[in-house]
Amino acid sequence: MTKEPFLVDAERTIKEAAIAMDRSGRGSLLVTASGKVVGIVTERDLVRRALTKGSGLSRLKVKSIMSSPLIITNPEVWVEDAAKVMSDNKVRRLPVVGEDGLAGVITVTDIARSLAEQQQFSDSLLNAMARSHDAQNAIYG
Repeated sequence: MTKEPFLVDAERTIKEAAIAMDRSGRGSLLVTASGKVVGIVTERDLVRRALTKGSGLSRLKVKSIMSSPLIITNPEVWVEDAAKVMSDNKVRRLPVVGEDGLAGVITVTDIARSLAEQQQFSDSLLNAMARSHDAQNAIYG
């Protein structure tokens, strides 16, 4: 799990969100409003929901293209259960929320990395999905 996900305020523009994604090397940002996480905006959202709107892109707010409500899980979830929740809900990122609030985000890449580690990086497909740089046998390492 990514323990320090990047956040963006719902009132920011999509350009600011895209810049934040680019600078952080992240493919998504959790969206906040009044100090609470209310949604997620992804690179896919920027392409499919923003660029297709045509005009007024410089003023378009993150809240108008974010995915909401969030599908979340808790910090005690098993990897396999998190993967099932993601698959059932067709999401690639799963915010983890505990008693103290946001704990992180589990991504498809995190799950692939966990499975690759369990298999001692012997599966080249998992290594590629995990984007593993430490894998001894990784084709794409």
